[in-house]
Amino acid sequence: MQAYQNANEADFRCQHTINPNLTQAVRYWASEFDVPPSKLLEVVREVGRNLLEVRKRLST
Repeated sequence: MQAYQNANEADFRCQHTINPNLTQAVRYWASEFDVPPSKLLEVVREVGRNLLEVRKRLST
């Protein structure tokens, strides 16, 4: 039994939220949105972890 979440990239593509506590998840989504990780974390703090809301905010 694993005591931690498996954090491979395939899992990130299937999720509808961004976990800001997983460095690998932040790096993956930052590269997908073509923004620095710090910008992604800033947006996640403002709008929440929902991927659609983050995508909307980054597109403006």
